[in-house]
Amino acid sequence: MIRMIRTTVLALVACALAAPSHAGLVIDWDPAYFYSTTPGVTATNAPAGSTLFIVGTVSVFGPPLQFLNANDPTKDYTFYIHGMSSNGTTPTAVPPLGTAYVTTYTAGTIELYEGTPRDAAFDPNPPNANVPSTFTNGTLLLSGTFYNFYTQTNNFSNFSTGNAEANISWTGGTLLPFMSPGGQPCPSLFTGGLSWHPGVVIPGYLFRHDGKIDLECPTPARSSTWGKIKALYR
Repeated sequence: MIRMIRTTVLALVACALAAPSHAGLVIDWDPAYFYSTTPGVTATNAPAGSTLFIVGTVSVFGPPLQFLNANDPTKDYTFYIHGMSSNGTTPTAVPPLGTAYVTTYTAGTIELYEGTPRDAAFDPNPPNANVPSTFTNGTLLLSGTFYNFYTQTNNFSNFSTGNAEANISWTGGTLLPFMSPGGQPCPSLFTGGLSWHPGVVIPGYLFRHDGKIDLECPTPARSSTWGKIKALYR
């Protein structure tokens, strides 16, 4: 019985000692822009079934993609998120300030490209000749499922600010092995702040987004000995 208890404690503490590997920022951008092809969609009202697309240009890469130079003048690194549709916007009164708005979306697809020349252009009123084409004209570095996505904003903050988040499961692309240090693709978090203030949003887009993707790779639990475990409690 004592041996069984010791084995159980060892397993539990080892799990507690587990820590993320390759955790933290892997892709960063400012800006990305959100748009819809469904008539009547606004920053505060995306009716159920309406579309949403995101295009962006990468400004910084972190580990394990730090070998990519987002400032290379001969190429650009861009991403395109598509295939999502709204589940509807939920407004919530926030007395005495105003109203908050949350919109959730069905799953879609995220794609990261390396393209030459450096030609990505956020032309107004997409879709158009350059959007999304200049964000997808290159080598597909990463692709994956984009899910649990939502936007959250309000009509009372000074610059019409909010946030957006989603989870990512990487499934393809030439750099997929870099996102799979343990043999399986690491889950990732898409996150960051957004604004629908007219001063920062290009006509025809819903939001400007300043965000990042964090890599959240798990690592096997660190091994230990019974003596070391007991020492933790002395």
